[in-house]
Amino acid sequence: MSGNAGRPVLPVLSLLFALSMPAAADTPETYGALTPAPEHLRDCVLPDMAPGKVLLETDCRYTNPIVISTGNVILDCRGGTITGMHRRGITIRPGLENVTIRDCRLDDTGGILIEGQTPTDDAPARDEARATSSQGVVLDHLTITQSYMTGVFVDHYVVGATIRNSIVADGHHVGIYLEHGSQKNVVSGNLIRNNGLFTNKGIRRIGPTRREGLSVDGSAYNLIENNIFDSNAFGGIFHYKNCWEFHTTNPESRPRLQGSDGNVIRGNVFRNMDIGIWVASRQARDLVMWDCGDKSPYDNPVSLAPMMGERPWGQSDSFLGYHFNPELIAGFVDKNALAPRWPFPMELHLYEDFAEDNTYEGNCFENLVTGIRIEDDGNTVRNNLFLGDFEYLYLGSPFRAKMLNRPIERTVIEGNENVSRSGRSFLQNSFLADGEHTETVIDQSDAGSVELKPNACKTGQS
Repeated sequence: MSGNAGRPVLPVLSLLFALSMPAAADTPETYGALTPAPEHLRDCVLPDMAPGKVLLETDCRYTNPIVISTGNVILDCRGGTITGMHRRGITIRPGLENVTIRDCRLDDTGGILIEGQTPTDDAPARDEARATSSQGVVLDHLTITQSYMTGVFVDHYVVGATIRNSIVADGHHVGIYLEHGSQKNVVSGNLIRNNGLFTNKGIRRIGPTRREGLSVDGSAYNLIENNIFDSNAFGGIFHYKNCWEFHTTNPESRPRLQGSDGNVIRGNVFRNMDIGIWVASRQARDLVMWDCGDKSPYDNPVSLAPMMGERPWGQSDSFLGYHFNPELIAGFVDKNALAPRWPFPMELHLYEDFAEDNTYEGNCFENLVTGIRIEDDGNTVRNNLFLGDFEYLYLGSPFRAKMLNRPIERTVIEGNENVSRSGRSFLQNSFLADGEHTETVIDQSDAGSVELKPNACKTGQS
């Protein structure tokens, strides 16, 4: 463990003060559809989605997809259920203004799509796509369960959408996805639970093929606050810039030209998962199966042999599959994947990942393997609370630091608090890899509390 401290360690706020701060209520009543579900449902026909307020019936089952193609619409489902389709349950077309969807239940559908524009790959076209994206889209008090695809998909170049007070649970894929080029969206006050365990064919995912609760894929300047991330298959929030995957086989695949940068993640709870937050989650992963279109700064394939035995490993390094790489047996769970290779090769195909200048503040972490793993520059970890003994923070990126001579720069670590039964401090329960970070600012207490108060991990602690 090491750190290049930029200033002396200073006292931090006491744990008791942190726990006494006002917290948003996190009882189930604050999440999901507002109208109680009836015992029995009848089949109903959807009304027209015209401007104004469109009402569904509480005791109805709707089995046709909803497409909203005009602005100034409030769709109030009044607890009604949209179900039974392996395509998007609700699609909001691009270029609309003032669309609100509230008090709906979506079960066994393809989730909700806020559709974006598809610009050419030049800066003026991208700016135009954002300027003409739908404005004022609000998803409020929804219950989205067992989604065949992503629960909520915020498409490329969408700006300013809000997803709040909802339940997104038990989905086959990612719970909520912020797609490349999108910006300034708000994900607030949601329960995001138990997503990412299965492929869209219903086959159980394994190892790194599992997915997270929220993907921030080349999406920037978003606010993610006061959510609960619980028991998602791989983790809570993963930041990355997609490597332009499947560029030779998917005609809709586009280059990602924006990093997962400048996001604010505050007041959330992360529990019962492998990783709470993974920053630049594909920085050191073997992407041989992904058919990346980006130019790699590495001379691929990179031999794994020089890394073995020369470096201590953090707890979350096991997820990368250095010793046993489940990524390479994706063919066993996805019939469209390349054939698996056996024995597992001692070489990796690496691509640079980008997730800079994000802020992680006032969050609470418990019952994880790793709280936050950081593999890119300029990120801030401030005033968070960690309950229990696990790897609170991982800072480093072995291949980038060693093979590109670019350690992780300008990480700020300050004011974080922890409760450790063994009496270990925040830094003692963290892994800061020697030689893999520089210009790191550390302002941390050198002791942790051993007293755990009931119900200490709540949203809104910032």
